[in-house]
Amino acid sequence: MSAQTSYAINIRTAIAGMLVDLHNHDIISRSIETVAGVGFGVVVSRGTDKDNQAVIGGTVGILGVTVRSLDREGAANTGLVKYSEKETAGILRDGYIYAVCPSGCNPGDPVNFVEATGVLDSGAPAGVGETGLDDCFWDSTAAAGELAVLRVKNVNQITAGI
Repeated sequence: MSAQTSYAINIRTAIAGMLVDLHNHDIISRSIETVAGVGFGVVVSRGTDKDNQAVIGGTVGILGVTVRSLDREGAANTGLVKYSEKETAGILRDGYIYAVCPSGCNPGDPVNFVEATGVLDSGAPAGVGETGLDDCFWDSTAAAGELAVLRVKNVNQITAGI
């Protein structure tokens, strides 16, 4: 007997932090230092222990974008969909990942993020508190607040924001 007795007609394509296709991906792992935890598909940088920890956002020592982990899906039925403090997170340094683009985007649009939250967006940094990810770009079209494919590369060369 089947465990699943009904199927949705419209299954969503992806969710934030999911890897795209079977491209080559460079993923590292670090322990999350941020007390409130870190969501999926956001920028993280080096923590206090620069070799082993990651914190949300930041301005120097950018590590990459957090990768979604199935074992964190509604952890222990708490509804938390993020990495908690001291958990090991997957961090994409090179490859393709789905992320939410708050302003909407088109293929080739530049990428920036809010240093305090790690939230990604399209366009050049708009001011203080934002940093551009110079060699990264949006690789698909999305309306404001929707998922898009993000091409992540050369994040180890990113330095401070505006």
